[in-house]
Amino acid sequence: MLSTLRSARNVAQWKHVPMVSESSKTASVLAVVPARDEEATLPSLLTGLVGQAGVRVVVVDDASGDATAAVARAHGAEVVESAGPAEGWAGKVHAMHLGVQELRDEEWLLFVDADMTCSPDLVGRLVATASELGADLISSSGRGTGPAWWFLLPAFNTLVFEGSPPDGKGPTALAVGHCILVRRAAFEKAGGWEALAGDHADDVGLATLVRGTGGFVRFVDASMLLTTSGLDTFGDTWRSLRKSIQPAFRDMFGAKARPLLIAAGLLHLAYGLVPVLRWRSPWSWLAWSAQAASHREYVKRVGQPEASAVLAPLAWATIGVFLLDCALRPGARWKDRRVG
Repeated sequence: MLSTLRSARNVAQWKHVPMVSESSKTASVLAVVPARDEEATLPSLLTGLVGQAGVRVVVVDDASGDATAAVARAHGAEVVESAGPAEGWAGKVHAMHLGVQELRDEEWLLFVDADMTCSPDLVGRLVATASELGADLISSSGRGTGPAWWFLLPAFNTLVFEGSPPDGKGPTALAVGHCILVRRAAFEKAGGWEALAGDHADDVGLATLVRGTGGFVRFVDASMLLTTSGLDTFGDTWRSLRKSIQPAFRDMFGAKARPLLIAAGLLHLAYGLVPVLRWRSPWSWLAWSAQAASHREYVKRVGQPEASAVLAPLAWATIGVFLLDCALRPGARWKDRRVG
């Protein structure tokens, strides 16, 4: 029964996620790209982003040890070089904060991860989408390749939608750090990145602040215009999710974070394994089918094989292991920095 309810809710939520507009609208936009050791990925992003109508691109080199700054300049972006985050700041948040200091008279801010690749009409279509929806902040995840996209991420997406529904009406508002477009006035009214200085769930944090100060927030599907290389391997995905989930739980729940993660891990391990271990039961087949339906809705959206939906219970069991890993192996690192 639980599987059926979760699946029905997740599928219904996806049905109401608006697609990015087919039309385009030019506006003044400052695109901020936080980058740490991204010399290999920046060319793909900047080739599509630099030169879009009305868009000025600033890459913030976050104490890179490679040629990130030189590559950014060579591809036509402005560069801000940073020695690293100030005391009390998370690395990515600090880098984005430095980028915002380069604002001139732009009406919109766009925050894009350095490992993204975007279509040359991305920004105009995002601005048109925000205008059509009357939104102050819109966000979209990208697409990628690799096993995590058709195995681990469908179940993780359900967890995300349960905590932060895509209509922006949950306890926290949903945004995905891959790509966030926010109206400058709404960003400043929300307090900017200073209000989230030490936050590791900066995307959801920003969306929630914008909503809390009167802004309208929506998650949209622009995945056909965005791809990411940051989650190409299963290990990359595991580490990326871990460096977000572990500190976010710590920030939200303090000393209760570990027992809550352990409980959630065990529950989801059972949630996935019971339909498999008790496969002769009609109830298990119902649960398996429900989990598969939710899984299929996600992979269909991100261009992954729908046949992978048959593995949904095993994906949920893996989510259980992931949550236990977050609980029992303290500390997370990303780009040679401790983040948890």
